[in-house]
Amino acid sequence: MSQLVSLMYHGLFTDEAEQLRTIDLPDRPYAVSAATFERHLDLMAEAGLTIIDPQALPGPLPARGVVLTFDDGHASNATLAVDILVRRGLKAVFFATSDFIGARPHFCSWGQLRDMAQAGMLIGSHGRTHRFFDDMSDTEASAEFKVSRERLEQGTGQKVDQISFPGGRYKRAQLQLGKAEGYTLFYTSQVGVHREAALVSGAEVSRIAVRQGTDDTRFMAYASAARGTSACHRQSDGAPGQTSSAAPACWCR
Repeated sequence: MSQLVSLMYHGLFTDEAEQLRTIDLPDRPYAVSAATFERHLDLMAEAGLTIIDPQALPGPLPARGVVLTFDDGHASNATLAVDILVRRGLKAVFFATSDFIGARPHFCSWGQLRDMAQAGMLIGSHGRTHRFFDDMSDTEASAEFKVSRERLEQGTGQKVDQISFPGGRYKRAQLQLGKAEGYTLFYTSQVGVHREAALVSGAEVSRIAVRQGTDDTRFMAYASAARGTSACHRQSDGAPGQTSSAAPACWCR
């Protein structure tokens, strides 16, 4: 049986006294140490899980696949995460908020994003302003889809056709607007695992948020899509936020 688990990371840090402070206070529960991230990669390799290249999606899914995603565009994505991934020959998708790039302290510069793309990472959109899509009119949402994609493509030289919704919040009807602007996958904050043979174009991709407090046992339950009460955990506090179009789903059903 094919399956895909999408893990959601945010910022990384090596020094709690200094680097962790560069991450906004509300986002710190979702920041993990670089050592923890490396340990997660080790644990998944030991368990025989396949870290798939997000550029292969939409497409067929492996028997036990995992896709790594990072939201927001914090500078640690470039300075820590990419180095770790390149050293191991792995790929991830980094969803950047286009208005933050080169403008907001402690977030990626355009040069860093270009380097990330050249290193084989996929750059995706996390909107232009980080506004929640479910607060937008159709006209505003279309502009958010369009402008963020255009700026990211111009800034990185890479095609941008995947997006994660800020706060995981959106309206289902807005998916058609996104498709019209060239997006093929829509990453959410709804907890879930995909057990179909392939992800089709236009799919909503469920994700599992990784937090500082996620211990190794629970992490592996998430990553391996283990069935049972230890893995069947509703992340009701969001990641950050929940999809407004549906209640969070128990993903190990």
